[in-house]
This record gives sequence, C-alpha cells and structure tokens, in this order.
Amino acid sequence: MSEIFGKGGDTVAVGGEYECSECGHRQKFAKGEAFPPDHHPDKPWTLYLATEELPGQQTSA
Repeated sequence: MSEIFGKGGDTVAVGGEYECSECGHRQKFAKGEAFPPDHHPDKPWTLYLATEELPGQQTSA
C-alpha cells in the first residue's frame, strides 16, 4: 500500500487523521475539504488513520 499525502490547498481525497511529515503534528480532515497551509514549508500532510475505505479497498456492490 502506498502512503497518501496532501499539500496545502490540495483537496483531501481520503478523510481521516493526517500528520505533518516533519514534526508529527496531527489534525483531522474530511474528504472533499482543502488542506490548510503546510504545517512546515515543503513538508506534506501524511495520512495516519483513515476514517473511510482507502481507494484500493473499495468494493463494488
């Protein structure tokens, strides 16, 4: 499984708890909202705990 990242201004693709890849500060983001500015310059937010299925885990009904 690959890691899911987000940079300031990007749309959140997977809702859940993300952490700053520099210092580990955690913040919760909902799918569809925009990431705030990066917590540290050029250090993206990294998905820590998803609150929904990840894209590769989705099943068709």
